[in-house]
Amino acid sequence: MKELMKPIDYTNLGYASMREAMLALARESLPEWTDFSESDLGVLLVDLFAFACDITLYYQTRIAANLLPETADEPEALVQLLRHIGYELRPPDAATAELRLAFLATEPTPITIPAGTQFFVSLSSGQQLIYESVREVQIQAGQLSPADPATNLRTFLPLPVVQGQTVTDNPVAESDGSPNQLYPLKSRPVVAGSIRVTVTESGGDTRWQEVPTLANSSPADRHFVVQRDALGTASLLFGDGVNGLIPPRGAATAAVTIRATYRVGGGPQGNVPAGAQFRPGLATIRSATNLAAAGGGTAAEDIERARRLAPRLFRLQERAVTGPDYTDLALQVPGVGKARAVAVNWNQLVLYIAPSGQVAEPSELLVRDLLAFFERYRMTTTHLQILGPSPADIYLRAIIRAEPYFLQSEVQRAAENAVAGYLAFEAVDFGQPIYLSKIYDVVQSLPQVASLTVTEFSRQPDGTIDADGIIELEPNELPRPGYRDNPATPPEPADATYRPPIALIIQGGVAQ
Repeated sequence: MKELMKPIDYTNLGYASMREAMLALARESLPEWTDFSESDLGVLLVDLFAFACDITLYYQTRIAANLLPETADEPEALVQLLRHIGYELRPPDAATAELRLAFLATEPTPITIPAGTQFFVSLSSGQQLIYESVREVQIQAGQLSPADPATNLRTFLPLPVVQGQTVTDNPVAESDGSPNQLYPLKSRPVVAGSIRVTVTESGGDTRWQEVPTLANSSPADRHFVVQRDALGTASLLFGDGVNGLIPPRGAATAAVTIRATYRVGGGPQGNVPAGAQFRPGLATIRSATNLAAAGGGTAAEDIERARRLAPRLFRLQERAVTGPDYTDLALQVPGVGKARAVAVNWNQLVLYIAPSGQVAEPSELLVRDLLAFFERYRMTTTHLQILGPSPADIYLRAIIRAEPYFLQSEVQRAAENAVAGYLAFEAVDFGQPIYLSKIYDVVQSLPQVASLTVTEFSRQPDGTIDADGIIELEPNELPRPGYRDNPATPPEPADATYRPPIALIIQGGVAQ
């Protein structure tokens, strides 16, 4: 009998396939069973088993898929898996800017700008963002510019500010004295590194320190770690008495209160352009303007980035030795959009950094955070230098023959968007070569385009096409469109400052 039994394909999942497999097995092993109509009791039992197996195998497959980061598609399951290897999903990063402040020439000095002074800026969407000064600044008379005769104002720069609003002394919970206490913060998204925890104990208020892990904490260390769920809610996890001190239990008349101060904000909307007018929250400041665009604001980390980066960081094992080690670790620092490490000699390394969302110099705050971050990873003899990217402007001109049934303006807009996507900050990297063939590929694949002839493809606006159709870049260079020399073609709504990534001549199509 065993020789006659047909092997079952256990990868053939689904109700219909399993039902058919069981009936086929029954036909071979039970030749006397000939009635396979739906009214037969045996067929009914097969149907029931196929249905039960279908449900069971579905859940088994879902569980198996979510046991590995590569295949997990449940956000919360992925968060828990990555936490096992010490990886936390990154929250939104807050943009930073440097402001130029204006004061009346008669304002007495020194002028004090307290830490946390707020500045408000309105976006074109109507949303109002809040920026705060990161530290107290004392402005002396010698740091102010001469008074402008026309406005009677003196200016000071730079004042570093960060996007977000500080939540002060927010009561999180009352300690119950149990190990591994976990309390969520009420507001979100919480900017990484901004949380300050105070516990009101019997002897007074005590400051607790945030650490990456409690594994190295002693039973007497007032430490906590921050965990974030798939929705971006930050929670405070305290020790168990072996790794980290347990917040003590309060008395009926004197509760042990856990309070937190943190900053809420972040996101790409904070990358306001240069020349934005900030409304200061301090009466002595007459005006505030950012001379350079704000940078560093990014959205919360998505699942695909975590899948790709988490295994590489696990490989590092808490130390940075090679250039790729420094690159992978730098991408974990809030505000870093692109990173590339280059070894100069055996103990000197240059780390090129671009803030999130733009090819620009990293701010003073970002450089400071990076240097502090790498103190626990770099080898003692390694000298680390942090520099900004060298922009590599890509100049493009082309002639497009449009399909006869499309508006020329529509064709131009579609082509500009296609090239902008190829050269977008998120799509490029340090030292990445730019290919002429890719320009043809992204533009000619558009349904509005009948043909394309590129007349300029160069790093200089000289009307030439680079040999071999490849623009090679150095490791410290980031490509960006050379849009500054292109004529203004305002999109909808009109914006006279907009410059497209490619200058186009549209032929054919429907003229407006």
